[in-house]
Amino acid sequence: MRQGSGFASQQWLNGLLPEVNSARSVLASADRLLRQDGALESDLDAVLATYSIGVERLMKLALGTAAVSRGEGWPKKMGFTRDGWGHALDEMDERLRFEIRDAVESGTWEQKVMLRSWICTLDNDPVWAAVVHALRNYADAGRYHHLDQVAGKEITSRPSSAMWDKAEKAAISSSRSLAAHYQRTIEGADFAPFERELRAQVADSIKRWVSIVCLFGFHGVLGEDWRVIGASALPEDALTVHVLPSCNAQA
Repeated sequence: MRQGSGFASQQWLNGLLPEVNSARSVLASADRLLRQDGALESDLDAVLATYSIGVERLMKLALGTAAVSRGEGWPKKMGFTRDGWGHALDEMDERLRFEIRDAVESGTWEQKVMLRSWICTLDNDPVWAAVVHALRNYADAGRYHHLDQVAGKEITSRPSSAMWDKAEKAAISSSRSLAAHYQRTIEGADFAPFERELRAQVADSIKRWVSIVCLFGFHGVLGEDWRVIGASALPEDALTVHVLPSCNAQA
């Protein structure tokens, strides 16, 4: 436990450390699933399930530890989706980006230009934006979309495949090389190499989001507790962060 932490030793040992280890492990599993060869159709539910669990845990750890570091205590509505917490991953993502942006702009950070480029990347990555909406849909109600139809219930979710299609289209439209590869498949080239590149592109976007959120911890942006937790959750291959080209120009 770090000196000056807002948490007791038992909270660290029995709560935070197991939770952050779980988040890191689940996210690593999701990354491997998404990058493996083969048709995504057979893996999509497993990909969405593991990513939604890992991303939700990481968001709640970041937001919760930041609130404790500010002296506000652990958020009481953390489990309520209707209040913008729970499985509302898109709303928690927006809240997290707001808190990071506010902390960076109000502080005197040595690497402020770099931190701003990271914020810009989080705010403007179209692939991540589509992914987090797909994950929220799946975590909230989408995983039962077809069962709800069988039961004759009111359908409040969208099919997971339709939501994921938006993420893939965003990846294609935001990458010239991927768009060119896609065009070659339309003209008759083998589809498997394109799908492999597409899956990797989406996985890279998600890993970049994870990496940036964790790396803000190294700089103390969300408080001293997230400095430790973020470092523990950081993927092993996340030390090189490629920001969006437009964000490099902005910085």
